[in-house]
Amino acid sequence: MQQNSFSKHDYNCPLYKTIGMMKVIVRFYESCIRIILDSSKHEKKISMGFIEQSLSEPGGVMHQITHMKLISPSTPEHEVRKKFDDILEQIDGKFRDMQFA
Repeated sequence: MQQNSFSKHDYNCPLYKTIGMMKVIVRFYESCIRIILDSSKHEKKISMGFIEQSLSEPGGVMHQITHMKLISPSTPEHEVRKKFDDILEQIDGKFRDMQFA
């Protein structure tokens, strides 16, 4: 993670925002590893490229992950926590849809 003190959204990063971003990053990483390993047991293999392509719709999961740093530090804590909870639910839902039957 990197911070830019000259940015309106990044001059300060409250601990709850840092924790929320780390939870999202770890959940995404663990979900990627799990589905890639699970797919190795099947005829249809899932690659990181496939995952990125599947989650790259406008406003989708990849967009949410790459833009979560833009949440203003002045946003109330409960709103920030809700935003990260929503991203985690989106990650879980998208990877659940990729599961093998």
